[in-house]
Amino acid sequence: MINICIVGSFPFHLECIGFLLEILSNTGVNIYIHVESDMFNYLKHYSEIYDFYISKNLSPEILNKYDKIIKLSSNDPVLDNNDILSILHLFSLKDNSKNKKYLSLTPYINGENIYNTFPVYRPNIVFNKNKTVIFIGYYKSENIDNDIVNFININKSYKFRFIIRGSPNYNRLKRLNNVELLTNIQANTLANLINESKYILSKKIINYDRFSGQLGLSISFEKPLLIDIKTKKDYNLPGISFNNDYSELGDLDNICDNTYKRLINEIKNKKEEIITSNKVIFSNHIINKSNNVNI
Repeated sequence: MINICIVGSFPFHLECIGFLLEILSNTGVNIYIHVESDMFNYLKHYSEIYDFYISKNLSPEILNKYDKIIKLSSNDPVLDNNDILSILHLFSLKDNSKNKKYLSLTPYINGENIYNTFPVYRPNIVFNKNKTVIFIGYYKSENIDNDIVNFININKSYKFRFIIRGSPNYNRLKRLNNVELLTNIQANTLANLINESKYILSKKIINYDRFSGQLGLSISFEKPLLIDIKTKKDYNLPGISFNNDYSELGDLDNICDNTYKRLINEIKNKKEEIITSNKVIFSNHIINKSNNVNI
């Protein structure tokens, strides 16, 4: 039996814990999570799915207590040590860390001793056909352009939920009758809102140098993405794509049930493929084989 510890002192990136727990589930290892802040109760959410131990005491003694330590952010100053495996969220942060091994969540970050994974876990899923589109993440108000407004107006039969941050107000969205704006959502509430949705709307103005969280949520919750073609191809993800503008997608009511069911099946298959790949990467490169851990 070996002891694996997941650590973080930042109040963000706790959503990354889920895919680590999925990789390590059913392996016979003891999993400990030490974080200093959990303002959105991600640990409560994950504790309803996986088995692990929780502590909010991050002390230097941790370095000698566990067989393997995984840090949620490579630039987190807590427990900076050569033997720690950390998630590299931006390639430019690599030089700011003493770590020697990194996890990447995106094909845009790669290199020596960087192992590419994709953050997928197995939440509790409820399937429904609510005509709701959900948007999740950081997005500036200036990114809310005529195109997104037109797309929302084309699809008046749908409710659009924006769980959004980045600007003090989103007046263009507030004026639309079929839009709901939400902030500071707890993890379990977020999971419920995703379960209630039919599609996840990916960002049109998206960074091509880092991971964007709604991509992993789409596969985890088995919800089709409305996604730009470059991101779709780069990640090799199922979804309904557009080249430049959301409006190219047209009226979502024109997507037939058979097409939707096919997308769901593609996502399910992709999910299993990704989880298997993640576990192989951990078995071959991350977990010391001398520990006889079968992932």
